[in-house]
Amino acid sequence: MGQKIPDVFSTHSAAKFCRVTPMTIIRWIDEGRIRAYKTPGGHRRIMRADLEAFCRRAQIPMQWEDRVDTGTRRVLIIDDDPTVVDAILDAIFDDETAQQSDAYEVEHADNAFDGGRMFLQIRPHIVFLDLGLPGLDATQVTKAMHDQPGGERARVIGITDDDAPAALGLDAVLGRPLAKKAVRRATGPLPKLPPS
Repeated sequence: MGQKIPDVFSTHSAAKFCRVTPMTIIRWIDEGRIRAYKTPGGHRRIMRADLEAFCRRAQIPMQWEDRVDTGTRRVLIIDDDPTVVDAILDAIFDDETAQQSDAYEVEHADNAFDGGRMFLQIRPHIVFLDLGLPGLDATQVTKAMHDQPGGERARVIGITDDDAPAALGLDAVLGRPLAKKAVRRATGPLPKLPPS
């Protein structure tokens, strides 16, 4: 799959991945175009999600985009209930219901803030979203996900105890307790997606 992509970049490593000079990265940081922080030693550091967001806004191709294994479905579970997370994992990795060609990379966040950050980092193909998370506006979150580059084709699946209206912009809604076959129906098959 190629080189591992760091979660935190120095100005030199960010410059290498964006194919610019370190001074250009520093200038963009000083201009406020790239979010960064300083170490106690005064060195600038950039979080991967911030660098990716800047590159997308500036339409700068990222060097790692051609390194992603597009045969792997990236799944993000945003739910604070471990039993729901386990049920989803059981369903997508179940030998009886899974397709032979299915390969999954799964990430989990137990709150909406971390879920949003991870969505930007991994650009998932499928998102399982707990509609009952505190402070969550499902319509707004779903729209924000679909507004991201590549996010318009992400499949967002709501998880709820109640009936959720279709107006939320969700691709599917699953009720608790989750049934394996319902999870498998909601996850596949996927359209061709661009690399992350």
